[in-house]
Amino acid sequence: MIKLIVVKCYRNLSFEKTISTLTKEEAQLLSFEDNNGIMNLPSPATLHHFVKYRLGKTGLDEVMFKIGKNISKNTKIRDAKTDSTPLEASRYDKYADYNPHYNCKMDKAHITMIGPLPIYMTHTKGASHDSPELKKHIDALVEMGVDIDTYALDGGYDSFRNHADIWYKLNAKPVIAYSSDSKVQYEGMMERIDHWVNKMWKLGGSIHMKYEEKLHFLYENGREKQVGMHLRNKNIKDDGFDEDYSHRGECERVHNHIKWTVKFDIRGMKNSSKKLYSVMNFVAYQLLVATNLQNGVKETNSFANYV
Repeated sequence: MIKLIVVKCYRNLSFEKTISTLTKEEAQLLSFEDNNGIMNLPSPATLHHFVKYRLGKTGLDEVMFKIGKNISKNTKIRDAKTDSTPLEASRYDKYADYNPHYNCKMDKAHITMIGPLPIYMTHTKGASHDSPELKKHIDALVEMGVDIDTYALDGGYDSFRNHADIWYKLNAKPVIAYSSDSKVQYEGMMERIDHWVNKMWKLGGSIHMKYEEKLHFLYENGREKQVGMHLRNKNIKDDGFDEDYSHRGECERVHNHIKWTVKFDIRGMKNSSKKLYSVMNFVAYQLLVATNLQNGVKETNSFANYV
């Protein structure tokens, strides 16, 4: 049934058309049983019930997580990035927010990728801010056990706490765009790091700790913001920052490819079903990518062999 969902999403068909246009050969490839020359296919209502009630949003979220975890384990790419993309709505949709930046009514999909491989997504209202969603994505990556070197984000995620959380929870370098007028923060200087570690000696702090031990100690004792200041100071001074940040450029390209491959908008959908079907289409795209990755296809986001 999961394979049949992929067929529905990739061909952009209704539940009824998905079943009625399926050939006998395709049904056999999908492992449906042949009963005396008649394929035992589910009815459109059965497929719809499976998606909306048997799986539901919770089940599809779990499927998405498992696929993302599988992708992260099967790739050697070590740069991650998160960005949002509009899920366009009808101009007459009274439930969708108008977003002045995109000049349309929309919801948002917040997508995390490793390289060009999408591994996790959350769905929010169209006018919601990006930064509050990052915690869910970091927590998901931690639970997946991803092994990454850098985590690139645009300026919408620029906060000291986000810098610190990425470094501490994922053991990765936070590569977050900063504004042109950003300044080196005094409290983030190494002298102030040493000062606070030494000041908290009753809690176990010591000036003789190793560099990373000092940052871990401060993070774990209520000085997360200071750790974030220090990490952003390092980025401001880092000559290689632009090269690391360039990896984020894949976001727009892959987002556009998802929208070209499956129905990744909310036009014509009931408000109660928007999250369900956006995740369903994302899972279908994930499965196509995971299949290419497993089969050693070099261009993992190219689906020319699928019809």
